[in-house]
Amino acid sequence: AAGRALARHAREIGARTVAVGRSPRGPLAQFADGSFTTALTHAADRTVVLVETDDAPRHLTADSLAELRGSAL
Repeated sequence: AAGRALARHAREIGARTVAVGRSPRGPLAQFADGSFTTALTHAADRTVVLVETDDAPRHLTADSLAELRGSAL
């Protein structure tokens, strides 16, 4: 249900891409997230990106965004 709801919301707001991250909670949660991801990719009529990272999550602020933009150059 959550995957379909996110796909519907993305459509309603006109998002071009939906990016979702992998669960850091272990194999059982990853199995459940797989169900979410499967539902999302089947329901979405736009690009879905699964983001995997070993980095710890961080808050996106104006400063961190500027830092990310600078490192991409």
